[in-house]
Amino acid sequence: MIRPLTKKIVLIAGELSHGPGAHEYVKTVRLLKVMLEQSTAGDQLQVEYHTGGWPEDERTLEDADLVLFATDGRDGFLFRDVPFVETKERISLMERLMERGCGLMLLHFSTFFTREEGKKVLEWGGGYFEWEDEAGERNWYSHISEGDRLELAASAHPIANGVSASIELHDEIYWRLRFTPDDPRITPIWRVPGLTDEGDPTANLVGWALQREDGGRAFVTSAGHSYSLWENEDFRKAHLNAIMWAAGLEIPYGGVISHYYDDEAIAGVLDGVQGSGRGAVDSEPIHVLLISGNEHHKWHLWERTMPSICAALRQDERIAVTVTTDIESLAEMDLALFHTIALNYCNWQDPQGLSERAKEALLTYLRNGGGLLILHFANGAFHFSLPEAGASDWPEFRRIVPRVWNHHGASAHDAYGSFEVRIVDPEHATTRGIAGFAVTDELYVNQEGTADIHVLYAATSQVTGKEEPLAWTSEYEGARVYQTLLGHDEESYQVPEVQEMLRRAVLWTCGKLPEGGN
Repeated sequence: MIRPLTKKIVLIAGELSHGPGAHEYVKTVRLLKVMLEQSTAGDQLQVEYHTGGWPEDERTLEDADLVLFATDGRDGFLFRDVPFVETKERISLMERLMERGCGLMLLHFSTFFTREEGKKVLEWGGGYFEWEDEAGERNWYSHISEGDRLELAASAHPIANGVSASIELHDEIYWRLRFTPDDPRITPIWRVPGLTDEGDPTANLVGWALQREDGGRAFVTSAGHSYSLWENEDFRKAHLNAIMWAAGLEIPYGGVISHYYDDEAIAGVLDGVQGSGRGAVDSEPIHVLLISGNEHHKWHLWERTMPSICAALRQDERIAVTVTTDIESLAEMDLALFHTIALNYCNWQDPQGLSERAKEALLTYLRNGGGLLILHFANGAFHFSLPEAGASDWPEFRRIVPRVWNHHGASAHDAYGSFEVRIVDPEHATTRGIAGFAVTDELYVNQEGTADIHVLYAATSQVTGKEEPLAWTSEYEGARVYQTLLGHDEESYQVPEVQEMLRRAVLWTCGKLPEGGN
């Protein structure tokens, strides 16, 4: 279903005041515009950006649902004021916006204010960097330090949807910010561990959400010194979630799914675009939902294979990967947002299996043409022979996945080790130009199933003495399914040919791989 444009987002960039890579205000708002418009929430948004610190025609702010500032803030006699406090007229305009419930976001240096200006900022945004003492001198109450990690302080808040509990970074962090004590409107979002000030529970709070009594919302963060942070998926997702939330929109279960764009791509998208006009990208992002997990099955270490799979897929800049370790995400997430679902999961010793809602959601997704990628032992999921999980049996899964592992049958594998993989069909779009290769993995044999498959890769087993299929394509009620038995551990995913296989598998399952090759 196409959702109408419902919220107007105004992004305001200040003038460049630092060297390349730091406080990149213009680059930040241009990137945000492209990411928002090309994200899974793009059809709910009307986004415009302005440079120079303020719109040429400030009337555009009158109907904004959110105003975001990525600008300098004054630090004594250094730098300029945050633009909305530079004149009385602008302050009056902001008062009108806030009174009608407009959302507000302040990023990094946009948190610097005088004590007098800070009174308004405490009301509208909840906190700020206080550089001025009672005598009006440049004498910091707040601090600046290097931080190496952002930790979620409120995983249940919508801004945290789909965001990892911890984000590794090396960045300049503003902390010990000024807050109204015990402000009930504030929900902490990000803290930096290791930054402490005795007796101050907010000392290491560097990102927060605020729900104002007038109905308006705000998100403020003092992180974000380095532009390179936008390449981090969790950093991006948290900010895009925050924009949606502060504008009054609902955040999907897995968060806003976006793609990072480099300078060249952004320039191409925004060339000739003015105001809230939308640019076109040469290729739409290909969204993949990667499902991993199961704490009981530790010889298939999803904690290690999952990052390797993500890294391999993301080598194709078109592919955007969303990761979940909750199989019930199938019921909670809007699967229509994804081109392909990749299963790196088996419910070993988990008899609960899939809920009926999750089953129906997956079947609907596939019947509507969604793609499916089955990795290694995911073909053993929801099977009556699973140890302590027989109750999870789902016969329809064996129609979706044409070759499965049966613990009550002859299914087995060679001892973990190196073997040669042969290309069975070198003319298929997913294999063309790929030569045979060596891999260290488990070689599965005697996988059960009788449905038609198109075999792409194979290897000779020491157990059976026969050539065993290792990867193939099939269909399920019109959906494309790609299944590979490779992928026991992360070493397999370091092989360049396996990485290329994964990328082409994704493209093939969603119909994005030209039949003439890649």
